[in-house]
Formats: sequence, structure tokens, C-alpha cells
Amino acid sequence: MQATFLHLPVRFYVIAFLALALTACGDSDSEDTEYSYAYLQFYNASANGANIEMREVDGSSFGSAQFGDATTLFSLEEGDIELEFVRTDADDQEVLIDTLTVTINEGEKTLMVLSGDFDAPSITRYSFKREELDEHFRLFTVGLMTQETYFDVYMSESGDPFEAAEFVGTADNASLTEMVFWDGDSDSDDFDSDEYTLYLTEPGATDVVFESQTIDFLYDTEYVLAVRDISGAIKNGMTVDMVLNSTSVTAITDVDAASQYRVYNATSAPLTITLGGNTDEEDQQFTLAPDSLSEFTAIRYGDYRISAESEDASIGALNNKLVTLNQSESKAILLYQTSDALNAATFIESSLPQTYDKTVNFINLSPDIDDLDVYMVRNDETIDTAQYSVQNLSPAESTSDILPPDYYEVIAVYEDDNGEQTLLDRTPLIGFNEEQNYIVTLEPANTPTGYEIAILH
Repeated sequence: MQATFLHLPVRFYVIAFLALALTACGDSDSEDTEYSYAYLQFYNASANGANIEMREVDGSSFGSAQFGDATTLFSLEEGDIELEFVRTDADDQEVLIDTLTVTINEGEKTLMVLSGDFDAPSITRYSFKREELDEHFRLFTVGLMTQETYFDVYMSESGDPFEAAEFVGTADNASLTEMVFWDGDSDSDDFDSDEYTLYLTEPGATDVVFESQTIDFLYDTEYVLAVRDISGAIKNGMTVDMVLNSTSVTAITDVDAASQYRVYNATSAPLTITLGGNTDEEDQQFTLAPDSLSEFTAIRYGDYRISAESEDASIGALNNKLVTLNQSESKAILLYQTSDALNAATFIESSLPQTYDKTVNFINLSPDIDDLDVYMVRNDETIDTAQYSVQNLSPAESTSDILPPDYYEVIAVYEDDNGEQTLLDRTPLIGFNEEQNYIVTLEPANTPTGYEIAILH
């Protein structure tokens, strides 16, 4: 990099801000017609990895990205730049992933991609020349699945089936490949800005393994479609990430991908549970013991209704609670008692990797606690110094936080209008260190305080 860039950080941030302003919407409103800078962005596609920061060695940070996300696009002076990629561990210590010297060129976008197994990740530089586009867009693909896989890429105009789709290229793990539009004209050989459906097949085959919903290619810019693994609560399958020139990455799911759910019985009675109402699926019925969590059940996506009743009719039944399960989505359904009847709360479980950072969902299942605080207290902390906590949960309200793997004492507190605190329950130190999605609940119980914390995973 030129010395003027290295020693003028204010200029760096001004340039980066201008890049964000000009590219966050895909360049459709940009008046920068010469692309007179070198452009740099980082995208994280390591399905079992951590949140990663990209920064210049002994210089400025270019931001961080967790799995399936990207940094903003930075506009820099061309030249060689030494980059380092780091994560922060549970002890708040930085761990160096890799250091690379990269040449960035004027008028080109350089996309740094982290992919593969995080135990031995790959950081790859992809670049292409940027072009001025008018009512057209360019399309690039890259395969980033852990198991090296190639896919033929087809596209059809909105509303047309696969039989009317056109072959546009192959997505592979070896390169960033520009797709070829089948209907270029005298104005441009690039894709017309419009709505399309994306299809993937095995190389040379015609059986569709991935079909997108309609994608609206709004912006006159370069799109990168990255084929990657699914992570988090759902373990199998693939997603196509649409990477543009901002931190906004759109995850495109297969229209035929399955969903999954699991159910927690937070009552003191066995429950008979029925999930049904989707015309494409048979009703599923099972019995769940008190204070128990079912295994994940895969099911076709759709709109379902859940009903539940206690075997001895000691609790009023729950009837026809709507549960929507979208493609590649995992939901937790928690059944609990309010007064003399059953009720249900649902939330989507995280699709982030759980190897290095733990997504913990918190939910208040106590109908008479209207302002719940939960503290995650490590062995050298108190609730006053705890770095991680959630505040002000109403009955049936849920939220989530991302914690480093560690041992935590979970403490539930109610604070009244006068600021007086009541200890509702606390656990011993518990290791949040498995590759699972965690759920922390507060429930009524036959305890000295009348409440207890449950930790589910």
C-alpha cells in the first residue's frame, strides 16, 4: 500500500464510508463511473467456523463476518496489502487464523473467502474487473461446500419451469466463474435486470437438486452466488448465498428443502401432542413425558397446527396453535401451563455454527413473572459484572444471545418497580461447550422460590 494510505487513517474511513454509500444498494445509484479504487470485501463460508475479523497487519480493521455473512465493501488504493484473519476465543484472546499478502488492483473487486473445515480452513482470493452496467447485471458462481462438489447452473425467467430453463455455467470449488446469459442483445451480453429462478443439477444431469424461489435481480451490478453447506440446528443440505457489495447477504433456500421441529413439555403431566393440518403431510402424534425435550423431527415445510392434551385431562387442552415451518428452518415448540390451560411458544433455532460460539435462546415460561432478567455468570463474575445477560423478558417472550464456550452459572432475577431484586433460581456452573443449540427457560416449580431454570440442548 502507498504510504499516504497507511499514515492517514481518516482518509481510509472516509473512503470506506463512501464505498458503503455507493455500493450498499448494488451500485444502481452510483455516479462513480470510473471505478478508480481497488475494492476489498470478506465473506465467511466455513460451516463449522467462528466469527472472523479481517484486518491489515499493524493497520486498520476491515470488519468481521460470521458464517454466511460478509463485511462491507471497502474502496482502497491499489497495491499490495498484508491481511490477517483472527478470531477471539472464550478467554477474549485473539487467535490468528492466517496472514496473506494480497495484491488489489484499481477497478477490480477482490473477494476474500474463508471456506472449508475450520480446523484447516482455506482463505481464497477471488477477483474480477468491475464494469458500468445499465439495466443489466453480471453473475458469478463459486462452490464452497466442505465436500468438493460441482453443479450445473440453469436459470429460467420468472414463472417458467425447469424445462424452459437455460444452462448458464457450472459452479465449482476451483474458481469463481462468470455465468453466460443466453439472450444477449446489441445493448449488452450481460443478464437483463429481471426476475429469475435458479436451478442446480449434478454435472450433465437433468434432475434438479436445488430450486430457488423467484429471485429479483434489482441492481445493475455484479452478483456472486456462493453454494455452501447448511449449519446450526439443521445439519444437512445446502444454501446459495447472494453476496453483493454490502454486509447484507441473502441466503437462498431450496423450495423443496425439509424443515424440522422439536417439542419441550414444560408441564408436570405427560402430554399427547398432534402436529398436522398440512394437506401434504400425515398428522404426527406422540406422547411426551413431563419436563422432557423431543428429538428433532424432519418434516415437509408448510403451515401446521399443533394440539396437545394431558393424559388425565388435568390441564385444559391446547387446540390448533398455528406453527409455520419454512424451508431449511428449525423451530422449537415449548408447551407450558398458564392458569389451568396449555399454551405454546415457538422460536426459530439458530442456523449459525455452534463450534466456537454458542447461540443460547432464553424464554420466560412463568406467566406471573412479567420482567425477567437472566444472567450468565462465569466463575470470576457476579451479576453486576457478568458480560452476558438478557433483560426484561415478559411471559412467553424469547430472545437469544451468542456466548463463547465456557462454564456459566445461570441466575434468574425479578426486579420490581422499586429496583428491589428477587432471586428466582440459580444453577451451579454448567458447561456450555457442546456443539448444540441451547435453550434456557424459567418455569413454575415446586421449589422454595416457586421457580426453576431448565437448560435444554
